[in-house]
Amino acid sequence: MNDLGLTIESNTNRVALHFDEMPALLKKQLKAAIDKVTHELLGRVKAREPVRTGRLRRSTHAYVDERTDFIRGRVRVLATGKKSEIAAAFGALEYGGPGARRAGKKVKVKSYTGGGRRVRAYERRQPRIKARRFLRGPAAAMRPQIRAELEAAIGQTIKEFDFSTVK
Repeated sequence: MNDLGLTIESNTNRVALHFDEMPALLKKQLKAAIDKVTHELLGRVKAREPVRTGRLRRSTHAYVDERTDFIRGRVRVLATGKKSEIAAAFGALEYGGPGARRAGKKVKVKSYTGGGRRVRAYERRQPRIKARRFLRGPAAAMRPQIRAELEAAIGQTIKEFDFSTVK
């Protein structure tokens, strides 16, 4: 901690600057940069999403959260209606299924009773869903651009900063 109210926290995979109070000019510049790259990321994500029914695209939204101590941009798929159904569809399309550990094996279905009838246990074919990475792929591809945008915003703030007000 110093007179500027700044602490630096770091470990092997993260560096974070914490301000007691984020300067208003820096906050304004960062919000504009984060808003720009977040909406560009939303466009790239929607372009890579499947369009069979359009439900996944309608559920994908960009958000820029601003609080006193941080600004964050996110692209998320929000569940609408049957939450587990859309979440399962999103997960299967993003990550693929069923995974390498079950490759080539049948899927066992337990016996159950429903609607006044009994269904015995059986095996069904294994689903083969290829991971599309429509959310993580564009984010990883944009990482250098996002970093450059944020560095430019911080650089612009430093250029515009009036050092005569600092004691």
